[in-house]
Order: sequence, then C-alpha cells, then structure tokens
Amino acid sequence: MAFDLAKKKAFVCDLDGTLFMGPNPIKPAVDFVIANTKSGRFRYFYLTNNTSKCPDEYMKKISGAAIPVAEDQILTPLITLEAYIREKAYKSVYILASEKVTEHMAARLADVEVRFGYDPEENELIALTYDKELTYDKLAKATSLWNMRNCPPSPMCPVRTKNQTPVDFVATHPDNCCPSERGPIPDIGGMMKFLEITNGMKPSHVFGKPSPTLLAPVLAQFKPEEIAVVGDRLYTDKAIADNAGVDFVCVLSGETTLEDLKAYKGTPPAIVVETFNRVEG
Repeated sequence: MAFDLAKKKAFVCDLDGTLFMGPNPIKPAVDFVIANTKSGRFRYFYLTNNTSKCPDEYMKKISGAAIPVAEDQILTPLITLEAYIREKAYKSVYILASEKVTEHMAARLADVEVRFGYDPEENELIALTYDKELTYDKLAKATSLWNMRNCPPSPMCPVRTKNQTPVDFVATHPDNCCPSERGPIPDIGGMMKFLEITNGMKPSHVFGKPSPTLLAPVLAQFKPEEIAVVGDRLYTDKAIADNAGVDFVCVLSGETTLEDLKAYKGTPPAIVVETFNRVEG
C-alpha cells in the first residue's frame, strides 16, 4: 500500500541523521517541521535513543533550530529506564552515564530515594547509557561488580562480596554508532560488546528503539494509521515502527543508503526520501 500523507496526523521524528547531523540542523527537514507545526497540520514528537543528553538538552537543541517544542514531545529511553527502576523498586544503581545524566536520573528518582554510585555490597542494578564521559575505571567497576556478584567462585575471581544476590544489568538502547558531521562515531553498542567480551555479561533488557514502549504516549493519542515514524536507521527506527504497527518514512540523510535498502531482507519502508520534507513529493 502506498504511503498516504493525507491520513497522517502525527510524526515521530528521530533526531540524529533525520533532523540534525551532529549539532547542525538538516535545513529542508527542519523548515518542513517548523511550517507544519505552526500551521497545526501535524503533531510532532521527537524520539531519540541517544542517552548522552537529558530531555531538557534535547528541547534546547530542537528549539535552537526554531522548532516550537514542549516537554511532552520528547521521547527518550531515560524515561523507560526511570520506569524500570521504579517498577523493580531498586534503591542502589551503578549507572555508567555522564555527570549531567546521572544528576538528572537522581533528581527524577529522588522521591523514592534511589542512590546512584558504585557500591558492590548494595548495588542492585548496573545501568549502561550512552556515556560520552566513559572511562576505563567505569567499565572495570561494572565488570568487577558482575564478577563478584553474578559469577560462581573461582580462582579467577577470589574477591567476593558478602552480598551474593545477583546484580541486574540493563542498557538504554542498542545503537552501534551515532551519526555525526564527521561520520559515524561509537555508541552504546560497542560498550555492550566490550563488557560481553570481557566476562560474558549481557543486559537483561535493552530499552529504546526498537522497543515500541517508547511510542506509548503517541499511540494513546492517535490511531496507528495516523502515525508515522521518520528515521534513518532500519534496525532501530524502522524496527520500532514495525513493532508498533505504524508506517516508516526512511530518510537518506543519515546512516541508511540506497545500497543498504537493496540488501535489506525485511519489508520495505512505506516511503523512502532524501530528506523528510520530500514526503510531499
């Protein structure tokens, strides 16, 4: 079935590679969003797997490109991570995150008194975000915590914690690379591989795209046929659209190329365009 723009009421837009390339707006796409936001033609939501920044930083980035935006339009896996910690009632979390993101999560969970920091005896969860302040020490602490709490005693790990309750491990998203104006740069996928290769640790949950839970606020307001996800990645952006049962607009302004589309074995996108504004032809 052909993509029917007339039926659409809401677009869920990826940011990196779709509306921005690094810090720079992709002008035709951004101009299209601005015009249709001001006219009220479409409702826009902004979906990112990038957890190196807090939601308020994305609001500043989007508004800095002159796009009108409100907090309820920002969809990020940090929201899902917060919900997971609340659901599990965890009180001690070792988070691999930037200082700003750590402060954001601590503030969001202050009402339930969650402590963030490395504490081998008390930590219940290791949470991996896209940490642009990642250090060897952070990775070593994560693997050491896993070794002392989740692995059987062995001569390879003589140091054990008194608390032998296994620690949980989650990651905010699965992206292998992050688009930038200088080409792809490392994202959380490489960090997960580092940990897995070291001692076999794998996350029990990976949030963000392609999990459809991030689209719950949009699906609560619109019918699936009224929604389209716009993005540049088949394995995250198209996957979340497929999982939520909505159309996918594939833009060629980011990671995916025509060669990638030819090699792709899944169902094709609803429409493929150079930049988002070209959905109008």
